[in-house]
Amino acid sequence: MAIMDSDPAGKIWSEWYAWHPVLPIDDSVFWLETVYRRESPEGLWQYRSFRPECERRQALIDIPVCPGA
Repeated sequence: MAIMDSDPAGKIWSEWYAWHPVLPIDDSVFWLETVYRRESPEGLWQYRSFRPECERRQALIDIPVCPGA
């Protein structure tokens, strides 16, 4: 599955399983879950979650105040 972004280059975002921690440009850290990635003009990977704002807020609420709690 691929998603087109609205950027001028029209690069395609490909679905990818984040088997190591990655920081999407539109979200917080993802690890062991699906994100989308594409290669930047500099040859580096860019990641996006394409998660709706309400899901991002809920994920932040669910983070425990004390790690390990």
